[in-house]
Amino acid sequence: MDLLKKYIKRNKTPYFISVLFAILGVISNLFVYIILSKMIISLIDGSQDFHYYINKIFLILSCLIIKEVFVFLSTMISHKTAYQIIRDIRKSLMEKLFNMPLGDILNESTGKLKDIIVNQVDNTETTLAHMIPEMTANLVGPIILFVYMLILDYRLSLISLIPLVIGGFFMAGPMKRMKVKFPQAVKIGQDMNNSVVEYINGIEVIKTFNQGEKSYRKYKDNVYKKANYYYDWMGENTRDYAISMSIAPVGILTIIPFGLYFCMDGSLDGGVFLTLIILSFGTIQNIMRVMTFEDDIGRMSTIFKEIKNILSARELSHKNENVDMKNYNIEMKNVDFSYEEDKQVLKNININVEEGSVNALVGESGSGKSTIAKLISGFWDVDSGSISIGNVNIKDISLEKLSTIISYVSQDNFLFDMSIKDNIRIGNKNASDEEVIEVCKKSACHDFIMNLSDGYDTRVGEAGKHLSGGERQRISIARAMIKNAPIVILDEATSYIDPENEALIQDAISELVKGKTLIIIAHRLKTITDVDNIFLIKNGELACKGSHEELLKESKDYHDLWVTALKGEKDA
Repeated sequence: MDLLKKYIKRNKTPYFISVLFAILGVISNLFVYIILSKMIISLIDGSQDFHYYINKIFLILSCLIIKEVFVFLSTMISHKTAYQIIRDIRKSLMEKLFNMPLGDILNESTGKLKDIIVNQVDNTETTLAHMIPEMTANLVGPIILFVYMLILDYRLSLISLIPLVIGGFFMAGPMKRMKVKFPQAVKIGQDMNNSVVEYINGIEVIKTFNQGEKSYRKYKDNVYKKANYYYDWMGENTRDYAISMSIAPVGILTIIPFGLYFCMDGSLDGGVFLTLIILSFGTIQNIMRVMTFEDDIGRMSTIFKEIKNILSARELSHKNENVDMKNYNIEMKNVDFSYEEDKQVLKNININVEEGSVNALVGESGSGKSTIAKLISGFWDVDSGSISIGNVNIKDISLEKLSTIISYVSQDNFLFDMSIKDNIRIGNKNASDEEVIEVCKKSACHDFIMNLSDGYDTRVGEAGKHLSGGERQRISIARAMIKNAPIVILDEATSYIDPENEALIQDAISELVKGKTLIIIAHRLKTITDVDNIFLIKNGELACKGSHEELLKESKDYHDLWVTALKGEKDA
């Protein structure tokens, strides 16, 4: 709960004001019981002063109005503060994800991350808005009132707590179960979210291979598993809750018999006895409200543990200093890298890429080409060795600066559910409509965009699902081009594009990257025969480097790869 305390501490002033108003509201309400007790005693004593009772009634109404005003102010402030904390938590989580290694993020399930960032953080709002002011006020108010009761008669006041203590004893069971049950409930909820995401994302495959019944069963089983878990959990608590809530509020059961005894032996005044009976209702009522926050405290502990697990995850090692680079030469020196400790992907990689040159990484699938591109882009940190740009180690370059100087386009292109124009402008938010259209023409996008229902204002759907794979790739390339970064990395960025359009895009890329440092990972070797340098990666190692002609003559590995590629294209 230290993390929760940190966020509350940042907002301590509004919370203090909210708590203060809540306490004043509770105290105003408690005055009602005191005034009411005095009215009843006056009636019993035979007072018939009509104006006295009218004044007391108006005083009670005033207290109730004041209470509502203070409750409104307290709730308004606490809700606003709660939403500010939720905003800060989500902002911290988003910043953390940006600074984490890409692999660590991909290893987490989408359903789990969505559950934490959306559902679990949302679940904190009610507790943050109500628990702190209301629980504090409902403790402070009764304590003040109970002190007054002790002054009137300490014996009967202490006896009135006996049912509350017994009720609290039965509440211990649900409190203990909360610590064990709620974390498991969160895990089951995340499994359900994963199955929902998997079912929706895989609906095309499910329909194609007639797996609807099997996939739906998995989804249905997880939904029922969550429902049954909560049903069984609540069933275990029912008896304890019923006993606790039946006994705890009825302090009158002990006050009346003992009070009558004390009155009969002459040690207790009848008016004080009646006052204590009435005041006990106000005390117990507020304490019972405090007990309702028991579940919230248990939930908050688990939720903030999940949030803390993300916020305490390892980060990419990059300084936040803004450095100036004299050039954009790229050097990988003795680089080793592993996604997992026991599975080394890259071994002693040494690559030099000169500014303004066109370079290609080639090799069989799984050889490590994409890993090299992602390491240069700062998606992971190397295990050993170094990567530098302009003689500056990329660990000394902030992630924001690194993302500014590098345009990275992968084969897995993601588009946001907004217009084509806005998706392209992600690369350069200040780009004019004319600039967007111009770059789309050069990226072979313009014609198919103009054939869409709303042209450049057409929404692409979630993850660009309204467009084909090739269309998404072309828009992603246009987005990278309009960014105008000095370094461009194309990770098999034309893999979904048909040969006719690929030739157009290759021409466009050649025109748009003039003077830039370009790294291409290509699956069609025929498209990179005229690049300045080709780096052949084999089993995570640099097998050879040179021009296409040089490697055909000097490298058997490259020659074999070239022959295989030609044969594959011929067979296709």
